[in-house]
Amino acid sequence: MAGARESAVEPSPGKSQVKEKLQNDLKAAMKAGDKLRMMTLRGVLAEITRVEKDVRRQADEAEIVRVLKRERARRDEVIEFARKGGRNDLIEQNETEAQILDAYLPSAVSSHELEDAVAAQLAAGVNQIGPIMKALRDQFGSRLDGKMASEIVKQALNPK
Repeated sequence: MAGARESAVEPSPGKSQVKEKLQNDLKAAMKAGDKLRMMTLRGVLAEITRVEKDVRRQADEAEIVRVLKRERARRDEVIEFARKGGRNDLIEQNETEAQILDAYLPSAVSSHELEDAVAAQLAAGVNQIGPIMKALRDQFGSRLDGKMASEIVKQALNPK
C-alpha cells in the first residue's frame, strides 16, 4: 500500500532559481521597506502560486518566465492607458514596476539576431510566416519577443 502511494505522488523537484531569487528579493525589499518592489514581487509570486495550483506541481522555469512576461505585458498595457488618460502617477509607478520585472526576465533577442535567423529560414526555402515563427520560437524560446519577430518576418516576406 505504501509503495503505491509513493509512486502516485511525484517527488517535488527543487525550487526554480528564478522563484527562489524572487522570494529572496521580496525578503530584502521587506527589510528595506521598498513598498513598490515588495508589492510587485508579491503579485508575481501570487501569480506563480496560482499557476502551481492549476498544474498541481512546482512551476518550472519556462512557466515562471511566462508569468513574468504576462505581468510585464500588463504593465505596458496600463502605461498605454495611463498615457491616454494623462495619469502621470500611474505611468511612473508602472514604469518602475516594469523595470523591476525586467530584471527577472531573460535577455531578449536582438533585432539583428532575429533578422539573421529569419534570413537563414528564408535561405532554407521556408516562405510562410507560421513555420518561420515556429522555428524562431524553437530556436530562441522564452527570449523571443513575438511582436518584434512577427514584424521582422513580415518585412522579410514582403520587401517593398
